[in-house]
Amino acid sequence: MSQRLSEHASVSMASPSAVDIGGTNNPTAYVSMKAYARVNLYNELGTWDSSDDLDECRLQQATDTSGSSVKDLTSDASGGNYDTDNPVDADGDFVIIEARGEDLDLDASTPFDVVRGYVAEGGNTGQDDCACNLTRYGYGYPQKELQGAAVTGSKVYVDTGT
Repeated sequence: MSQRLSEHASVSMASPSAVDIGGTNNPTAYVSMKAYARVNLYNELGTWDSSDDLDECRLQQATDTSGSSVKDLTSDASGGNYDTDNPVDADGDFVIIEARGEDLDLDASTPFDVVRGYVAEGGNTGQDDCACNLTRYGYGYPQKELQGAAVTGSKVYVDTGT
């Protein structure tokens, strides 16, 4: 089964979409993952000072769109999901980070069902522009709970999606 991304996706841009992040950060807005199965963070460097590196690039999860209880979903560290030992650091370099809805901490007493993209650059020796967007895609339908094993005539389960 194929999907048209235009019908099954939502894109969130960091605001503004391209900004000098030297000495600061450029996160996307927090967005709900309740109706989506996957999320993709795409960050591309624009004009970039050659003596600076993109120091942080990760997905974060929270319990609501105001960022309550925010914590990292992916890592940016030496050997992490975004390996800070091999950072992007030149015009046109990009980072893609993907996660699934089931990667979120949904078993907590208050589920983490909101995500955002987060990028930052600690130095500020020149112009360090980046554009960051977050794409949620693939409908995330809740699982139907089966009432028991199918037995002819006593229990029937019909999946209309097949």
